[in-house]
Amino acid sequence: MPSFDEVGVLLREQLGPLLEQAAEDGPDGTELITLFDVLDEGGQHLYDLHLFCGDDGQVHRAGTLEHVASFSQGGATGSDDAAMLAALDAALAEWAAGHASE
Repeated sequence: MPSFDEVGVLLREQLGPLLEQAAEDGPDGTELITLFDVLDEGGQHLYDLHLFCGDDGQVHRAGTLEHVASFSQGGATGSDDAAMLAALDAALAEWAAGHASE
C-alpha cells in the first residue's frame, strides 16, 4: 500500500471510506489496508481486492470501479456468483493462514 499522498485516483476511488478510516489512524494507517491482485489459474489479473484490517473491503473488476463483491467480517458477499465468492473466501483463508504468525 502506498503512502496516503501517493495513492492514485483509481485506488483512492476504489478504497473510498476504507482510505478515510485508515487516515484517521495517522500516517501509519496505510498499514491497515492490504491490496491484492486476484488472478485466475492462468495468472490473468481479474480483480482488485482491498481489505481493511484483514477482513472488510471491496472487490472490483481489475483496473475499474466496477464493484463485484465485498468482504465483511472476513467473508465474501454481495454477488450472485457463488463460485466466485467461494474462491475469494478460499484465497483469503489461505492468505490468512500464511500470515497468522505476523
